[in-house]
Formats: sequence, C-alpha cells, structure tokens
Amino acid sequence: MKNIPMIIDGPNYINRVIELEIDPVHISRQLSLEGLREVVNEKLKQYESLSGKSESVELICSKKRLGPQKNKFSEDEQSLLIDRLRAETGVYVDVIDIPGTSEKGIDMTVSGKIEDYANDTDAIILVSADRDFIPTIKKLRHKVKIFLIALNDNYPIELQNEGYATIFLHKDYRGLFKYHYPRFHINDLTEQNFAELFSEADDRVHNQVRVTNDGYIHISKTVGAVDLFDTKFQWETFVAYNGYVGPKAGSDSEYIKSELKQIKIAWERGVKGYIDYSFT
Repeated sequence: MKNIPMIIDGPNYINRVIELEIDPVHISRQLSLEGLREVVNEKLKQYESLSGKSESVELICSKKRLGPQKNKFSEDEQSLLIDRLRAETGVYVDVIDIPGTSEKGIDMTVSGKIEDYANDTDAIILVSADRDFIPTIKKLRHKVKIFLIALNDNYPIELQNEGYATIFLHKDYRGLFKYHYPRFHINDLTEQNFAELFSEADDRVHNQVRVTNDGYIHISKTVGAVDLFDTKFQWETFVAYNGYVGPKAGSDSEYIKSELKQIKIAWERGVKGYIDYSFT
C-alpha cells in the first residue's frame, strides 16, 4: 500500500482551527496530527481509485508565534504544541527560520515539497486554504491527484477548482483532538482548569459530570445511574454531538463560568444524587 504524503501549511491550518472558535490554550494541549491523518484516511476510502493511505504528515511553520493578530499563541503554548506534535508517530515538524514579518518562506517550502513528492507518488494531501498555492497545483494538475483539506464550508473555490478533490472536515473537527479526561479537586477549581476539564472530554460519546464524596470532579464516559460508587452527585448526561464538552465548549467562557458556578453551589449546599436543574 502506497503512502500518500500529507503536507500542512502550519500557520494557515492553525488559523482555520482557531476559526472553529477554539482557544490556543486547548489547541496547544490537544490538537493532534495523528488524529487529522486518521480522519482524512477515513474520508479517502470513498475514492476507489486510490491504492494507499496517508502514513506520513509534515507540518511546516516558522518560529513566529502562531495564530491571528488578535489571538496569538503564547510562547509556552506554541512550544507545547510543537513538542507534542514532534512526538507523534509518523509526524514531522519543520520549523524554518524566516527573517522579517512575511510567511512566504513557508509557502515556498510547502510548494517545493509538493513538487518533489509529485515525482514519486500519484496523490498528495495539502492542508491549507491559501490561494498562493494555486499556481503550483495548477502546474501539477495532470501529473498528480492533489486532495485539499477544508475546515470550513467557505473554502476558496479557486483552490477547489485546481485540486483533484476537496475533503471538508468542519463536521469532523472533534477527531482532530486528543482527550485525556483529567480530574481536579473542587477546592482547587479555577475557570482555567474547569475549562480544561470540559475541553478534554470527547463530544463523540455521551459524558457526565460527576463529583466524588471527597470532592474530586471529573467527566465520566460512564453515564446515567451506572457505577456511582463514591459519587456524591452527578449532572444529567451530556448527549454526544451536542457540544456540551470538547475544545469548543471549553473555549466558551460564559458557558464555563455558568457551569462552574452551578458545581460550586451544589457542593456548598451538600447536594446528593442526580441533578437535572439549575441553582439560583
């Protein structure tokens, strides 16, 4: 089975993820290129003419901080993201040193990789919404199948015209992240770690907020009235694919503040059992 290389325009991809209303702090901890590859490979199965799948992912970025001007990564967030991605299987991160403020060096590097791979493979995956790649894709139109990855439904039609196919992932964004289900003591809860608690839960499955008798809060994939040993109280079940948890939920500051307030009131009042109502 042939490897279909995946090449990612790093700054462009991160900007598109932020446009999904996900904060850099959650992206830095959870975004996964292994996850992106898995989601894309599942989509590629519909193309019967392909004889392979993506096994290698290359992300190209610079030392400049990622994110748009109003929502840039901190240095610590960027370092965490880059180090995590470098440790993923089959993932390669190239950080190129570009003087000045332009990111054109990234475009040139990505274009060069596309042209190099076109000599050895019959398909390439490009993750970018940058129209600057149109000349390169157009030149290779009859030499290689270039699959384009879109994270929203406003993907440039000019790019779609030059690519072999465009794969839309805005409904599959949950699969681009990893989930670790942490727990925190209720006395240590802040808006930041409460947002982490929600962000690190996978919205593709049912979830339930639970608080133990000794005050540890966690989100459980075991829901309803099952396995409630040592549970002081639990919220109603968050039904899958409704946005109650996950990186988008964790990025909604008003939602997080509201849920945190409810949890603290329930704990202070000594509530027990199942809770499906709001406190005032």
